[in-house]
Amino acid sequence: LDWIGKSSEFNSCLPADITSYKAPPCMLSSLSEDEMQLCVSRLRNSVSVESTSKLYTLLDNLSAPRFAHSRLQLPCIAFPITELRRKRGADLETCFTYDVKADGLQDLLITSEDKLIQFSPTRPIQQTFLLVRPWNHESASGSLVDSKLADSEAHSRELRLVVRLGQPFGALLLAQQRGGEYKRVASDRLIVARVKDVASI
Repeated sequence: LDWIGKSSEFNSCLPADITSYKAPPCMLSSLSEDEMQLCVSRLRNSVSVESTSKLYTLLDNLSAPRFAHSRLQLPCIAFPITELRRKRGADLETCFTYDVKADGLQDLLITSEDKLIQFSPTRPIQQTFLLVRPWNHESASGSLVDSKLADSEAHSRELRLVVRLGQPFGALLLAQQRGGEYKRVASDRLIVARVKDVASI
């Protein structure tokens, strides 16, 4: 899924041309162990054990990605878009730049060849747009069910997951289609999203 350019007619999550993979993948910075420990310490008094355990279990129970009948079933964390506006004066001949607001995320810009319907809380539309974070089980080290860790160690692991979820990530823009399925809206640049508040994840 790590590509930019035009979508394939076969499936919108695949590129139209293999050359879309020529661009080097965006390597988002990761926290050092010292930085991770500092972030975990800050979270201990701001998030409850119950909420972190519930989040960890929910993500740990998500199914693996599955591709069948030209459809991709992709486990992900979804952020509903509440406002999408095309920037004036920033449009190129075949490319559009949008100001995007989504629940739980900092505002961001998205560039795409698709001319999307603009909307806002005062001008709603029926179609749903989402920014999603594809879920990778490698982000959660081990299973809570199989783990023999003490409660304090399990909570530390859950907090580490929350910290990782608070880091910038490569997002996908999805538009709901008739029938309830979603289509990926291809972008000309990697969509890097950031959560507003780690404690609210």
